[in-house]
Amino acid sequence: MNSNDLLPPGLTVHGDPDDIAAHFAAVALLQPVRRVPAGVVCAPRAAPDLARSGRGACPLVITPLAEPPAWPDPPSVTAGNWFIRSPVHIGAPHGFHDLVQVPGEGFGAWPHPTTLLCLRALDRLPRAPAIDLGCGSGLLSQAWAATHGPITGVDLDARAIAHTTASLAHARPVHRVEVCHAPIARVLPTATQPVVLANVPPVTHREIATAMTPAARIIVISGVRTRDAGQTLTVYARLGFGVSSSSDADGWGCWVLVRG
Repeated sequence: MNSNDLLPPGLTVHGDPDDIAAHFAAVALLQPVRRVPAGVVCAPRAAPDLARSGRGACPLVITPLAEPPAWPDPPSVTAGNWFIRSPVHIGAPHGFHDLVQVPGEGFGAWPHPTTLLCLRALDRLPRAPAIDLGCGSGLLSQAWAATHGPITGVDLDARAIAHTTASLAHARPVHRVEVCHAPIARVLPTATQPVVLANVPPVTHREIATAMTPAARIIVISGVRTRDAGQTLTVYARLGFGVSSSSDADGWGCWVLVRG
């Protein structure tokens, strides 16, 4: 099939489970919604731009279907070994971890570059309890609970709390996620978690630094443009945190800070 062709309502990507897993970063963009003996059935029109990219990158045999198989929302995508999907998509194959999102109004339902950067940073962190400040739609809280340990997601926006809670009902991660509707300044000073996740704007980072828990040893920070990061990093440096690693994408940055 030519990548410039009009997308059909549905596609079948042919291959055994190992084939699908080996090329899943591309298959995920085609919006896989059902496993069949031949491979997986996909709903490309749910996310045409993503599907065209996936079709161009997938070396497996792809055949069209006349009928649309489903309409997943939000669309699926991979970030490293994370598969971010709706409840309608198939589960992740071997080698990937599921992150399930329902439609909602919490920030991050569609993965922002800062969210993806934070997800990639998690692999380098130790397993421990954590707190996710400004949890938005709960993606980072889900990811931590799937692989690292229990976490508390905190947000002042009731819509974000509702979105996180609804998604968690489908995701069911290994570890407990507690969701807290409260201001950061009220929750953080007495928090006992050694790991802090903070994908929030610079003004909120200043609030976090002011209320920082003495228990925190590691902070993953994002939500900051790389060109504007100096002031934010300085605020944390005054608390004894130094940069352990960093990454960037599309002008956004992510930093893992460790307290010496």
